[in-house]
Amino acid sequence: MRIRMYWLLASLYGFGAQAGCPDWPLPRAKDEISHLQAQLTRWDEAYWQKGESQTSDAVYDRLNAQLTQWKRCFHQEAVQNAPPALARGRTPHPVAHTGLRKLTDASELREWMHQRTSVWVQPKVDGVAVTLVYRHGELQQAIRRGDGLYGEDWTGKARHIPAIPQKVAGALKNSVLQGEIFLRRHGHLQKTAGGINARALVAGAMMRREPSSLLKELDVFIWAWPDGPINMKAKCRGAGSRRF
Repeated sequence: MRIRMYWLLASLYGFGAQAGCPDWPLPRAKDEISHLQAQLTRWDEAYWQKGESQTSDAVYDRLNAQLTQWKRCFHQEAVQNAPPALARGRTPHPVAHTGLRKLTDASELREWMHQRTSVWVQPKVDGVAVTLVYRHGELQQAIRRGDGLYGEDWTGKARHIPAIPQKVAGALKNSVLQGEIFLRRHGHLQKTAGGINARALVAGAMMRREPSSLLKELDVFIWAWPDGPINMKAKCRGAGSRRF
């Protein structure tokens, strides 16, 4: 297993990370796909069940993309960015919490842009997606995205995060908000300082039985108000929360 992992990591930064398909016979392709899938599954189990990260976010994302590419190359079933079965929790979302489809390079971005006449651009915050439910001005639920329909109830931990308002006013008194809980850092430049496994740190802090001191360092970025007004100006006038 250790030898195979060395080969997988080498392929990540070598020919395996390129756009072309490996020149493998089908039996070998199936074997490589099976072993990479098994490794990702082990990482998923540690992440979703314990909040532990056994590899960096960057390596996981690249190997996951590599698996999708190999499956496409050899006509195996591939669902890009689909959450694993382990992600499904027990708490239903009041509004389906959809994910993002990632574009791999500039050419895909140009093709995607070409199909649209107007685009709304906002930051991509690297954290853990969450639904916040407010009823009568008070935080009622915080639900991890999970599989988009069901997630884990994180309300108890959310009450220890100062950045998440426990009370809101105005148009937000009865609202469903979708966003990202992320690790707040000042002056961090990922291009020069590298990643810090932010997603795993956030997930670990939220999944521990006892509240972690790290919760005070977390923040929230709201990127969707699915049951809010259609007009963006109305949203701005109606939001009574200083955070949102």
